[in-house]
Amino acid sequence: MNITKITALATAIALASPAMAIADDNFEGPFFGGQLGLQSNGASITAPGGVQLTDTDKGFNFRGFAGYDWRVSDQFVVGAEAGIARGGSDVTALKGTANFKLDNGLTLDASVRAGFLATENILVFARGGYASSKQSLVATNSTATPASFSTNKRSGGLLLGAGAELGINENIGVRVEYRRAKMGDLKSNQFFVGALFRF
Repeated sequence: MNITKITALATAIALASPAMAIADDNFEGPFFGGQLGLQSNGASITAPGGVQLTDTDKGFNFRGFAGYDWRVSDQFVVGAEAGIARGGSDVTALKGTANFKLDNGLTLDASVRAGFLATENILVFARGGYASSKQSLVATNSTATPASFSTNKRSGGLLLGAGAELGINENIGVRVEYRRAKMGDLKSNQFFVGALFRF
């Protein structure tokens, strides 16, 4: 190898080192961010008179979150995250004289995730945790006795998800994610895109 090749190789390594250092910090430390997307809410309710009603409705959603990631090796990342969200449509159904309306309120969630680096700055991850939402349910049937019932409570259950995150630099990232949760009477499917900031 002549001196020209050695010089060129040394120059390339010197120029690459800062970029590699930035990549190493892409998925490490505290972060916060926001997400927007679509949410499908579904429910199956037994109305007064024993009438079974099922429906699924869709709408926009939004979510804020904060968390912490640990780069446990060159290829693997684990993290913890908490979020607050609102979205999706109310779920309503009608059959004959029976109907129901389920309003999904504010949703809180806490989860852990684990992922691997598909490239230096793309993390593919899976998520598991717990989500709960404030739900207001009214079901009626004009031909039944009693003719209606209602509940207003917070219900929760298992949260699962998967997605990918692109680390643009050590401070900024973007992600796409699918999440699903069963919270009492409500089944929720969410599709998110978002951005996050590390500090």
